[in-house]
Amino acid sequence: MIYLSVAISTFLAASTVTHAQGTSSRTLNVHTLGADRTGVRAARTFWKLYGEDKNECWYKLSAGYLAEFEDEGIRHKLIFNKSGNWLYTMREYTEKELPRDIRHMVRSTYYDFSIGWVKEVIMNKDTAYVIHIDSPAEWKDLIVRDGEIEVQKSYERQATSH
Repeated sequence: MIYLSVAISTFLAASTVTHAQGTSSRTLNVHTLGADRTGVRAARTFWKLYGEDKNECWYKLSAGYLAEFEDEGIRHKLIFNKSGNWLYTMREYTEKELPRDIRHMVRSTYYDFSIGWVKEVIMNKDTAYVIHIDSPAEWKDLIVRDGEIEVQKSYERQATSH
């Protein structure tokens, strides 16, 4: 379970860096991966899991590879290590795609909040959800796993003066 927590933290930090700085990763294509044995291993694993028709984008990271694609409104990001082995997957979506039991747990605990976005992290057979909620007074990022909710971040909104 500790590995899943590390994966959540690492992925949230890495996804911020790769999107904020285009220089920290390099876009690859299937032809470029063909010259990279570990990239080929990552691609084969990806295709075994999702098929070959996802039009995914590949990125070379300092710690391995990232494959990204969108399917039915859900953004998928798969992380592979330097050897081309799958480490974890993150799926980004809205409240509408959230599993019913997870949605119920969050909404019944934080009934004055709305759910903004969800990042589902899958590692081995473990799944955790990072869920952003907000209200007029504050916003929170929650981690939901194993039937428990943990507040990762919480911020109060500043009152505006008129």
